[in-house]
Amino acid sequence: MKKDETKELLAQIQTIKYELEVLVKAFDTNVIFSKTDLDGKITHASKAFCKISGYEASELLGQPHSIIRHPDMPSEVFKELWDSLHKTLHWSGEVKNKKKDGSFYWVSSKIEPDYNSHGEHIGYHAVREDITSKKEVEELSKELEKWNTHLEAQMTQRIREIIILNKDIKETQKEVLFTMGTIAESRSKETGNHVRRVAHYTKILALSSGIPEEEAEMLKQASPMHDIGKVAIPDAVLNKPSGFNEDERKIMDSHPKLGFDMLKHSERELLKMAATVAYEHHEKWDGSGYPNALKGEEIHIYGRITALADVFDALASDRVYKKAWDLEHIITFFKEERGKHFDPQLVDIFFENLDEFLAIRDRFVD
Repeated sequence: MKKDETKELLAQIQTIKYELEVLVKAFDTNVIFSKTDLDGKITHASKAFCKISGYEASELLGQPHSIIRHPDMPSEVFKELWDSLHKTLHWSGEVKNKKKDGSFYWVSSKIEPDYNSHGEHIGYHAVREDITSKKEVEELSKELEKWNTHLEAQMTQRIREIIILNKDIKETQKEVLFTMGTIAESRSKETGNHVRRVAHYTKILALSSGIPEEEAEMLKQASPMHDIGKVAIPDAVLNKPSGFNEDERKIMDSHPKLGFDMLKHSERELLKMAATVAYEHHEKWDGSGYPNALKGEEIHIYGRITALADVFDALASDRVYKKAWDLEHIITFFKEERGKHFDPQLVDIFFENLDEFLAIRDRFVD
């Protein structure tokens, strides 16, 4: 070989050696790489390995890989790792490792066998990819999912509690209205069964008039308050055994307005409905009622329904001052008052459901 050719070949070798050194340095700096002997003791650790683990190479060499094992990693993972290496000489998976300062990092690791120049199996090498950010996102997502589940459970429980509380409030409101209605009636020598019967009658009339079930049930709950204004009427007038004089009649006839004034300020639908019932249940279809001489459909349907239910119960039940009317007398009365005192359509509905009215009357006997 000529001298010039030898010189050129040496130059090429030097160039290749330099390029390899650059590649090795870049690999060592950027690739998380290590080698172990067959027992798993570290024989080489790249700078990138040292950087991510926080250890110096001198602290790692000769140490088992357990030096960076994180306590969160189950021992079963490493048993499976060694079982796989013994059987196939290969393993890949994700591992959480512990840094020297106690913090952690995640790597995706691929382990392959190492051989010497004679082809003898002398250990393993592993190349790793830092996936800490990815795993942190996954763990954060799991934590968020756990919190979402917790919050959903809490929200479900709160909604359940609110529903129960709302139900309790409605039941309490219903009981309060019924009790107040009973108190009002008892002052005028009526019984609690009067308001109970009137409540049932109003629901029958409401449903048969096309009022939806929920609204009809509310009217049933509100109707016991129809005479609540009587609590403000003096006993001397309210329970006078004989007829009223002109002044006493004015006082007695003020009870619808008094009841309305007691209830009108509430924003609750049930109490607003009760206010309407109290105010308009003495109005008459022909305009001869009180307190505002409303006529026909000027009278709210709640008032028209309660008026018929209240009068029927007054006629069909015994009172301290009279005996119950017989059925024939009641039927004649409602036929005569159809289109006068009462909404004619409601009178027709009343006759269609008369058996139900009578069954309620007999069920809640005073």
